[in-house]
Amino acid sequence: MDGVYPGLRFADAPADRPYVVINMVATIDGKTVTGGRDEAVADLGSDVDHATMRQIEAAADAVLIGAGSLRATKGLWYPARLKRYVATRGGDLDYGSRFFTDAPGSAWVVGPRDSVPNQVQCLDTTGQETCWSNALRTIRREHGVMSIVVEGGSELNAALLHENLVDELFLTLAPKIKLGRSTPTYAGGDPLSREQVQRYRLVSCLPVQDEVFLRYAQRGDA
Repeated sequence: MDGVYPGLRFADAPADRPYVVINMVATIDGKTVTGGRDEAVADLGSDVDHATMRQIEAAADAVLIGAGSLRATKGLWYPARLKRYVATRGGDLDYGSRFFTDAPGSAWVVGPRDSVPNQVQCLDTTGQETCWSNALRTIRREHGVMSIVVEGGSELNAALLHENLVDELFLTLAPKIKLGRSTPTYAGGDPLSREQVQRYRLVSCLPVQDEVFLRYAQRGDA
């Protein structure tokens, strides 16, 4: 099965961090899960969506996910060449999962050092809320990462958007309705004020059967 972005390439990274893209699939009503918050979402997108996700990953040097996404996706794996990062506040992760064991030298936890086993690599955030501009600067300078794809969840996406660190947004619109007042969406977090609302420009819109694949980039005049 082919994805919709063959030969995908990202623009050059900013001077002090990697080029950051978010990739998510959501229902027509904007929800990013089909079950509960900590349940797998493999059934949300189609095989084309799954292939497209791999194409986006193939264009990047690294991937970043939240702890809930890792807990919810049993057997989650990435190509060995990809550096992978998982964000956590409390260290509640399965350190025997493929995320860590497939390529231990390419896996990092972004969180408090004292909550992570000694043998696991960590970008230490002890005593502070994660400052993503600092974390991404470290990932760029110390790990040589020029581009990184973020795959949720909702709160991680929101944290990066709040710091205005996202260069592109990919969204697969799935032909489904979930509903739910507290069901996760593309990005959660605290709301922006009217004056802070961020604007993006549409790069491409590709309908495939009943799904729509959307790609947005930051507006240069935003």
